[in-house]
Amino acid sequence: MNPTCTAFVAVPAAVLLALAPGVAAVAADPSPLPTQAYATVRAEEQVNVTSAARSAEVSWMFWDGGAQVPVPTNESVVIDARDLAGIAKVTVDDPRCESRGQVFTCVNGKDGSRSPNVEFSLRADAGAAAGDSGRITYTLTADHATGATARTKVVVGAPNLVVGQLPDVTHAEPGSRIELPLRLRNTGDLATDRRVMLRWEAVGGLVFDRKFSNCVYGEGDEPGEPGSQASITCVFPASVPAGTTVELSSPLTATVGKRVLTAAVDYSVRLLNAGEQPTTQNRKGTGPALTLVSAARTGGGFETGAEGRVTVTSDSSADLAAVARPQPGRGAAQWTLDVSAVNHGPASVYAIDRKAVALMEIVLPKGSVVTGTADMEQEDDRYGPCFPWTGDSRPAPFEAGHRHYVCTVPFGVAVGRSQLFRLSVRTTAGYDGSEGTATVRPGPAGFPLHDPDTSNDSVSFTFGEPAAPSDGTLPTTGAGRAAVVATATAGTALLGAVALVVHRRRRRSRATSRR
Repeated sequence: MNPTCTAFVAVPAAVLLALAPGVAAVAADPSPLPTQAYATVRAEEQVNVTSAARSAEVSWMFWDGGAQVPVPTNESVVIDARDLAGIAKVTVDDPRCESRGQVFTCVNGKDGSRSPNVEFSLRADAGAAAGDSGRITYTLTADHATGATARTKVVVGAPNLVVGQLPDVTHAEPGSRIELPLRLRNTGDLATDRRVMLRWEAVGGLVFDRKFSNCVYGEGDEPGEPGSQASITCVFPASVPAGTTVELSSPLTATVGKRVLTAAVDYSVRLLNAGEQPTTQNRKGTGPALTLVSAARTGGGFETGAEGRVTVTSDSSADLAAVARPQPGRGAAQWTLDVSAVNHGPASVYAIDRKAVALMEIVLPKGSVVTGTADMEQEDDRYGPCFPWTGDSRPAPFEAGHRHYVCTVPFGVAVGRSQLFRLSVRTTAGYDGSEGTATVRPGPAGFPLHDPDTSNDSVSFTFGEPAAPSDGTLPTTGAGRAAVVATATAGTALLGAVALVVHRRRRRSRATSRR
């Protein structure tokens, strides 16, 4: 909502029933033909406080059901925190608000802002004990509008759930099933008083068994393929007492896809607000409910927070091979160099943290330079980005005029597919027909490919005969210029027809720095 405008909107009554989860709202029942605007106050239903200050907010709105009643004026909100005596203190730092002890009257519009919300902070009193509670009452009044109230329960102390550390799974056989147990610990000073939600999000090609009725399961378009994603969301009504450790009544189980090389599962826990519902657009499990039970073992570490990760690596491998195809350009001494990282499998390679899974190092022959590249840096694009070689892992902005470049495989390569890099090249008088090289190297993602054939990691190429004779003039186009050579080291034959990712967007040529 625009803070410079009156908080007055025409909203059907049904909309008020869809307020954000965890928010209290009280409004008068609308009549068929209202003569004044109806007011709604919104605030958190419960706030947990400690000795450290935390922020909170109360906001409001008006609506008339389309009756075109007068615009409300002289809006006033009273924040009454007297019930928190000895429990917590409220501090309001807003020029619209005046205080009398722990009662704050905020008149909207007197400073010209007309912002329909007030922010404030809360802090537990020094003598308050964990579990002590009280309420804040908010009262809204305005001319040409109904009144409205809301309340927030303030509780001293808070539950704090942290997740256990799961050991990484190594040497998993493609097609095998793995188990992912999980433990939770409440390190806070209060038991959980809301539902517990656990969520797992996997990338890399794991397929989870859908066997728990209180869980919903999400899958990508191609379950089991490394480029697909999977998720599980489970809700538990049970309370977790302070200082206790619980675990899943049964571990999650998943099948390792046949093309998996490396997969990752991120897991997290949080408490749901009253009335909040997790997504239900996914498939629901069909078996018994998964529950939280007292942990049978005491060993094992815990994360410092509510999130963790486990990685799964298989015994499979990915053979990335370098392929180079120089082709004559439109003008004399101009060339197009297509370099591809081709995945011969048997596993697909995909990034987990959006870090490049592999790099293609390209060194042009002496007497030739890059004049431009083609890339769009999108996940499903045909062309990959290239940067001048800097000698370390930090890419420099693209710049034409160099011989040594590094191109990144940013998202991955499926089996039978390739990542293509296209460079525009110009040869000069210094070109003597020598070879350049293109070499596939591990990327900053850091996981091993277990490449079964390193002989095809590097390929050499030339641009045919020298581009310019000694007198500095350029030769005419002829059979010599069309004699393109590209050979793989160790006798590996050139792949003529390389399978490419579908080109879904128009290519953009780039010859100047744009980073």
